[in-house]
Amino acid sequence: MKYAYFFVFILIISCGKKEEKKDSLDISKPDVTTIEPKSIVDEVPELIFTVQIAALKKENSTLANIDSVKTYKENGLTKFRFGEFLTYNEARKTRSLFLNKYPGAFVQAIKNGEPIHIKEALLK
Repeated sequence: MKYAYFFVFILIISCGKKEEKKDSLDISKPDVTTIEPKSIVDEVPELIFTVQIAALKKENSTLANIDSVKTYKENGLTKFRFGEFLTYNEARKTRSLFLNKYPGAFVQAIKNGEPIHIKEALLK
């Protein structure tokens, strides 16, 4: 019987300690560092140049899987374009790398997300 009282006493003490830990937590002050928000939208240049390597009526997984090639749906065609260059000359140099494999590759100007004629882009 002595042991029963002893175990009850230990049980009461151990339960009391757990409650003390719960009460000692200060949940009114969260440990959060405030960070000033940054703009999540990167500045997109008004005019960019890209190298278009193909425009097909059907999808082409081989072209779509080339690193850095993006696909665009325009006028019923799937267009495959490589890179985004700030200057026409950068795009021309890259185009020359594609000409052996894709002889129809050309520099495409994109203004505000829409393709424009290269002459219009070069006048600016």
